Amino acid sequence: MLRTHLILTTLAIALVASACGGSDPTPTPPYGLPPLTLPQDEAPHDFQTEWWYFNLLLTGDAGERYALHDVIFQVQETTTNRTLYVRQIGLGDVAAGTHVSTERLRATSSPLGSEPDSFEIAIGTSLMAGESGHNYRLVGAARGTSYDLELEAVAPPLLHDDDGLVDFGAAGVTYYYTRPRLQAQGTITTAAGEAIAVSGLGWLDKQWGDFQPIAVTWDWASVQLDDGTDLMLTRLFDAKREPIDVYATLRLPGGDVEALTGDDFTFEPVPGDTWHSERTGTTYSTRWRVRIPGADLDFTLVPLIRESEFVSAALGVTYWEAGADAIDTGGSVIGQGFVELNWRPGTTP
Repeated sequence: MLRTHLILTTLAIALVASACGGSDPTPTPPYGLPPLTLPQDEAPHDFQTEWWYFNLLLTGDAGERYALHDVIFQVQETTTNRTLYVRQIGLGDVAAGTHVSTERLRATSSPLGSEPDSFEIAIGTSLMAGESGHNYRLVGAARGTSYDLELEAVAPPLLHDDDGLVDFGAAGVTYYYTRPRLQAQGTITTAAGEAIAVSGLGWLDKQWGDFQPIAVTWDWASVQLDDGTDLMLTRLFDAKREPIDVYATLRLPGGDVEALTGDDFTFEPVPGDTWHSERTGTTYSTRWRVRIPGADLDFTLVPLIRESEFVSAALGVTYWEAGADAIDTGGSVIGQGFVELNWRPGTTP
């Protein structure tokens, strides 16, 4: 318990310092930062906060379905000059209706070295790696269920807010891009030792910068429609749930990319569809309706497993992260997605 408290304290100090170290915590464009460059920026950076976030929906030969989110946070401590790597995994078995999670930590004296356009982060026997913005590998486990997956990017990246630099208000500025379509295949091995060949579609979000993510909360979704549409949606709030920004990035089947503002779309919870966590006292909205009139899109993200909360001992954050079917107004499944609600414990809709 003491070790967990010390980890949480040093992480909080590192993150808060980034928002307090300058006279202007909310710079205006162009922020004085170099442009985002790919694939070079796949590699780790010498910034205070960085993460590689994957989500995947996987299907086995017998129709088994799994929802996986797998993220590594890189945080540089200002007090010790160490770099901490925290890996968080949430794995849902849709047929069983179960969700298991795990968290592991690695501390290093400096950010891990890598090739200019690649990364390879091992924590114990687990691995997260990427090469040249094209090929990726995830090796991990949660509560006795393990996986070994290879992913291949089959669509161009999306740079959010046009240039890949997003203003989080008082929390600072973050680089942010997405690899929205990753063809995945590999093996999931159950706790009983059964190896299941799986395949599916994944998503990678990459963010980094000297910004303070613990100062904000958000409602977020990734969407991959069967017609080739890719969509990222965010509603960003301060610690008091006052709105900071509402934005989205849309790629249409023909390849056109549009940066959307809150005037262009709605991303709202469906009233009455909630799940309550006895552990944290948080009540999460579980169904989310998305409407983009300009693209003739209207569908609802329906969770595959409602009980999908992650509680972090190392970072001191909680969030709800669920794979979802995208269902149109006629009741047909037209794609898939993930919804992430980064809410303070005890929040209710």
